[in-house]
Amino acid sequence: MKNILTVLCLLLSLSVYTQTNFNAGLSTGGNDTNFGSSFFYNTRNVILGSVYLFDEWDNSAEIHTLSSEKFLVRNINLNINRNAFEAKLTDSDSIFSFNFNNIKQVVINDKIYKNYFYNDDNRVYEIIYETEKFSIMKGFSVKLVSSSGNPMVNRSNDKYSRFSSYFIKLNNSIKPFKLRKKSVINLLSADKNSISRLEIYVNTNSLSYKREKDVIQILDYAFNL
Repeated sequence: MKNILTVLCLLLSLSVYTQTNFNAGLSTGGNDTNFGSSFFYNTRNVILGSVYLFDEWDNSAEIHTLSSEKFLVRNINLNINRNAFEAKLTDSDSIFSFNFNNIKQVVINDKIYKNYFYNDDNRVYEIIYETEKFSIMKGFSVKLVSSSGNPMVNRSNDKYSRFSSYFIKLNNSIKPFKLRKKSVINLLSADKNSISRLEIYVNTNSLSYKREKDVIQILDYAFNL
């Protein structure tokens, strides 16, 4: 096990800060206990934009396993097309792709990412707000916009455009979610008096139900009424 971790540290620049028993989880074999596999990345065509969530790769992720272990991975990014976190090997075109077989969540810049499969859709979500009853999540998508010879369009190259939208995980289902007053209030089991106090708080602090950070603040206040 020690030899396996040593080799992987050299290959993936992994900084392991817990003594783990991953069952060779980071090997590149094909069994279901693996955390992922490696491959080579080579772009021949010039395509503007990116299929990755972050513009740069200088990100460090704290990966939490289902067995409550943690390890640190550097140079990581989320491939939106593949719905997989990928680590770029130092001075190499090789990419290590993580699957979520044994991973509970990935934390990057204090933001939590989890993978859910629902209704034939497998997706990595950023967790915006989470309780025992529900989770407000952000999902990501990418679209390849073709180039155009029309000078009025001014698009001589293909381009990846990234999009995000909100979802609610509730009662074992995942559905689209709009950041608006009615949607947020419906998540609360509050009486009229509590709702009235919440509205005073929202107005006093100039908060908006349409802004993500404000919704987090609103929910924090509502659950502490």
